[in-house]
Amino acid sequence: MMNVSDPEPSTEDLISSLAHISSHPGHLKRAAEAVQGGCVKRHVFTPSGRVLFTVVGRSGDEFIDPGKPFCSCRHFFFRVLGGRDTTCYHLMGYEMAKETQRFDSIEMHDEEFGTFLRLLASDLLDASRDKEDKDNQKASDSRPR
Repeated sequence: MMNVSDPEPSTEDLISSLAHISSHPGHLKRAAEAVQGGCVKRHVFTPSGRVLFTVVGRSGDEFIDPGKPFCSCRHFFFRVLGGRDTTCYHLMGYEMAKETQRFDSIEMHDEEFGTFLRLLASDLLDASRDKEDKDNQKASDSRPR
């Protein structure tokens, strides 16, 4: 665990700390950049102490449950659950943030929990629809006429 007086770890330090999790250098670099950019969010609800984690990624906020492990991103759904990869960069970013105690902590009242979940679910659905629309457009554009 890092002390408050310790300097912020470099991208290389963060990558080497979790190189054993993935051999994909691009994912490790994106995970380190997410940590350094304050994109790994720890949402703490009071007074219950309930904690949720999100990681701001290329497509917006992704919900993660590191205990499962689970991530709402497309890479996790298609590659990880499909057995072609072991994890996504959002979960790697969480592990790096946990190891270095570099979460962006956000405190909210328990009364805001339902609204937070609704907004998060709405953002996830919007991002999914946007990606699906782009994929459909690419497929349409690549068809011979």
